[in-house]
Amino acid sequence: MATPPRITAAERDAAIARIARRHARIDDVRRSELGTEPRDVIAYALNRGPAGVPRWVAAADHADALVLMTWCWWEDRRRERRLLRQGRQLGLSLAELGAPLGITTRQGVQDRLDRLDALLEYDRPDEQLTRTARREARTRDARQGWIDHHRDAVRAVLAGLLAQARRLLDTDLLDTDLLDTDLPAAPDGHRPRAATDGHLPGAGPGAGDWLDELAADYASDALSPATLAVAGLVAAELRAHPAVLALDPRHRLHTALREVEALRARYAGAV
Repeated sequence: MATPPRITAAERDAAIARIARRHARIDDVRRSELGTEPRDVIAYALNRGPAGVPRWVAAADHADALVLMTWCWWEDRRRERRLLRQGRQLGLSLAELGAPLGITTRQGVQDRLDRLDALLEYDRPDEQLTRTARREARTRDARQGWIDHHRDAVRAVLAGLLAQARRLLDTDLLDTDLLDTDLPAAPDGHRPRAATDGHLPGAGPGAGDWLDELAADYASDALSPATLAVAGLVAAELRAHPAVLALDPRHRLHTALREVEALRARYAGAV
């Protein structure tokens, strides 16, 4: 099984907020059952049922619930490593630690802990995502090395996402003819204009801000692990937007979103 992309606290909170906004928008009489913890929100998406919920809302809820499921996967790995480490410090033997996990040898428990250490070595679930914090905190670790080694491929994927996302913003929000020359042109040569407020209608506060952050990193070639986290935030906001859900599956934006997730999956599996 492939290692899923890391999900930051900001991505987790954004997914929960999107689900809450959708159910407030349709005045869901059962939205008080939603909760705020990732596992509660996942359970709500699974068990809410179709009564009074448009199909597009349920579909977007499930997409965001998978983001939360990925958060829970990483949280479970962190919790398991902590339990194993603290259990050893409290005097439990490797055999005692391994028994509940179905591991029958001491070496198997040690191997499992070593794998968790390797997986989580550079894990920063609460990483700051503002550009100032990223510049100050940027480190040359294995994750940064992977990005540097695959810089051309990363830039190509981000260029596609930025071009298609800005094109969607260009549809309704723009009241200026100023071209944003820092953004890449779409494959047909169309160069999107700069949005006045940077927000997608209905996508919730901050969606356009994350897009601006991503565009700034792309323009300055300051690509870092947090850049891919921001790309994940942008992709999640767009993927759950009604206008995007209504697009033909073959639309270039859907292609760009799939390429972002494929890139994040390769990145997670490699580091």
